Amino acid sequence: MQNCKTCIIRSKAVNTLNPKELRILMESCAETTYNPRESIIKEGMLSSHIAYLKSGLAMVSKKGVKGIDQILKIVKPGNYLGLQTILFEKINHFSVTALEKSVVCFIDNMSFKELINRNNQFANELLVFLCREELTYFDRFVNIHQKQINGRIADIILFFSEEINCNSLSFSIPLSRGDLAALVCTTRESVTRAIKDLSDIKTIHVNGKNFEILDLERLKKLSQSG
Repeated sequence: MQNCKTCIIRSKAVNTLNPKELRILMESCAETTYNPRESIIKEGMLSSHIAYLKSGLAMVSKKGVKGIDQILKIVKPGNYLGLQTILFEKINHFSVTALEKSVVCFIDNMSFKELINRNNQFANELLVFLCREELTYFDRFVNIHQKQINGRIADIILFFSEEINCNSLSFSIPLSRGDLAALVCTTRESVTRAIKDLSDIKTIHVNGKNFEILDLERLKKLSQSG
């Protein structure tokens, strides 16, 4: 496991810790590597650790009343997983699954709570993180319910281009068409049709899970107009 002192992807919250507090973190932290589609956090199970995604990509999902998984969001490195559980209840209310090979740090809940109580700046950074996450989810909720399917798919493609792949125009989206449907709240057939529509107007080129943006401005307009 990499030393927390030299970790290049430490969170802003961890950067506020003094040497003694950093030692508490290091002594209660363990690093695990996951392969694609392996479960990181399982819904309904007892929560004993906070997870921090160091590398890779993961998706957060929750089962609905019909037992169908709804994908809530895609998580990139540098994000905490399970904060809502540690601060509210002891049972995981969602699942987290690796989408590609991922490295996760697990921090014991009791030690994490001790750091929250000891360091106001640490607690404040976590609060800022949670607030930012909630506001982002508000935006996504509105977009899903007010945009047409082509606008929603444009949003996802731009997200993977800009947020996940540093503005690259060629990239892979490690989601099946069914996963994309669960992410944008529609059917697999609608996703397939929307991707074909965007391909037919020469906005994107798609080969399986590999995407290439051919007309970035047009894709952004589709996203903005919904």
